[in-house]
Amino acid sequence: MKFRTKLFYSFIALGLMSTLLALFIIYGEASRLIFEEIRAKILSLVVNSEQLVNPKMVEEFIENKGDSSSSAYRALNNDLLEIRDINRRSDIFVEFVYLIKKYPDSDHYYFLMDIESEDVKKKSKYGNLYPSRVEIPQGLSEPYVTAHIYSDEWGSWLSGYTPIYDSNGHELCILGIDVRTKEIFVELERLLLYGLIAFVVSIFVAVVFAYFLSKLVSSSLSILCDTVKSIGKGDYSSRSPLLTRDEFNELSIAINQMAKGLEERERLKIGFTRYVSQYALEELLKLDQPITLEGERKKVTVLFTDLRDFTKMAEELPPEDVLKLLNEYYEEMIEVIFNYGGTLDKFIGDGMMVEFGAPLEDKLQELHAVLAAVHMQLHLDRLSDKWERDGKKRFLMGIGIHTGLAVLGNIGSERRMEYTAIGDTVNVASRLERATKKIDKRIIVSNTVYEKVKNHFTFEDLKKVEIPGRKGNIQAYSLDPYAQKDLHRLEIIHDQHTLSEE
Repeated sequence: MKFRTKLFYSFIALGLMSTLLALFIIYGEASRLIFEEIRAKILSLVVNSEQLVNPKMVEEFIENKGDSSSSAYRALNNDLLEIRDINRRSDIFVEFVYLIKKYPDSDHYYFLMDIESEDVKKKSKYGNLYPSRVEIPQGLSEPYVTAHIYSDEWGSWLSGYTPIYDSNGHELCILGIDVRTKEIFVELERLLLYGLIAFVVSIFVAVVFAYFLSKLVSSSLSILCDTVKSIGKGDYSSRSPLLTRDEFNELSIAINQMAKGLEERERLKIGFTRYVSQYALEELLKLDQPITLEGERKKVTVLFTDLRDFTKMAEELPPEDVLKLLNEYYEEMIEVIFNYGGTLDKFIGDGMMVEFGAPLEDKLQELHAVLAAVHMQLHLDRLSDKWERDGKKRFLMGIGIHTGLAVLGNIGSERRMEYTAIGDTVNVASRLERATKKIDKRIIVSNTVYEKVKNHFTFEDLKKVEIPGRKGNIQAYSLDPYAQKDLHRLEIIHDQHTLSEE
């Protein structure tokens, strides 16, 4: 389920629960107020009705033992009928009016008079026991209304009672009035209906509000999500256009900063792939600890190359043609170098300095360096064939390779520095490359390189080779790129990395 849908349903649920709670509280409080209002009206009714009952007629009626033919009976009956009839209104409806008296030494009451009740119930006669439906308070001395609705076989009621006193202040009887509760329930039903209407309207408003609010919130989230998806697919130039004044804006700024950082990192990565192979770059990125380029002493295999007679040719061609040839040459050579895990240290005019085994360790660095040298010569020959067809001269290239310890790290100043290797190993590799021109060989390797790969290539022993600027001579070997007959097997070794150091 999408976040927008979850948010929409959450708003609806929240609106539903809050509305129901509010209706429950309002309905309960309104019901209580209506009930109290009805009780107050009944209390006022019994107080006023007390004034309509003549105490002398009550005394006379009691003395006559409830004689229905007496004038007292007729007078009291008229009084009770008047009380009933004037209090049959829409807001309150009096059903029964009667007089009751308490038995001596008992908590029970009996009827003195009960008016005609229109067949709702049988008329109670003088002396009949008053039903104990309602517990009348002991020693009732003032008007009283029942606190709860009660029910019997004739319906549901609220009753009011008030004592009738003689001229001496002695209680003669109690006036009872039964008010039916149908009107109360009708009022409550009307209140409930209004509550339901308000509930439906509030739910409709909540749905509309939830829809637009969830759309507003999810639209911000959708913009951020689309931006992150684009970044995840490699489009680091993607930016979130969200401009709000909430947490989403803070998240948008953070995502844009992240994208900018990833874009800069990608530019660095692309730039770094111009110096090292893609494999080396991927391995560097997998490392848990950062590579320190401040300076380290380690074993590397250094390869130097140089195009012969390129300077002379450059004097004969326009600069644009020279640059085009050189770029075409470097494109081929760098592809080979990176294919074998080499790191391009620098261009030296028409030459290159390359390291194998730096910055990542490479147990096959000697093999990779010699394989790279052989294939560089083969690629140059194919390029020269193409150049000859275009009317240009062929080129020859000398390559010198030496392996040993060197110091690798940054060299330069705070304003400009480069990562390079320095040491005797580098100097020897450079001198071996110069020796290729002197003794007319295409690839010359030192004895340390030879010992590592002698079983995989065909070499020519050059005996001792003089290294200018260095004491003594160095044992060196040359190899012809076209004399190597088992390059396919070496390629398999290269791919599987199964050759171990001796």
